Amino acid sequence: MSEENMDTTPTAHTQSAVQLNLVSLVLITGLAGFSGGLAWAVLTTVLDLFGFIQLDKFGSYISNLLTFPLIGLFFSAFFSVIGYPVYKRICKRLRGQKLSGLFIN
Repeated sequence: MSEENMDTTPTAHTQSAVQLNLVSLVLITGLAGFSGGLAWAVLTTVLDLFGFIQLDKFGSYISNLLTFPLIGLFFSAFFSVIGYPVYKRICKRLRGQKLSGLFIN
């Protein structure tokens, strides 16, 4: 058998079962909330600049770009902490959260 025919890459798997711990769940949902808040702040700023909407209550663009992501981060992390016992129970009953994709060990 020649060396060029031998595959040296690890075997790739397409499905995996995982259960996140509390810190991992808070980090992932916090990142999603922060990104969502930032996207919402940018979207409302652009729509207000082009005149499609009028922001009366949230008139300061700088404060929107600072507060919306922080509010999204806070609430997503807060609700993931509150919902973690339910998530843990569901994952235990289903033997993990099923993920599909390309996983390499």
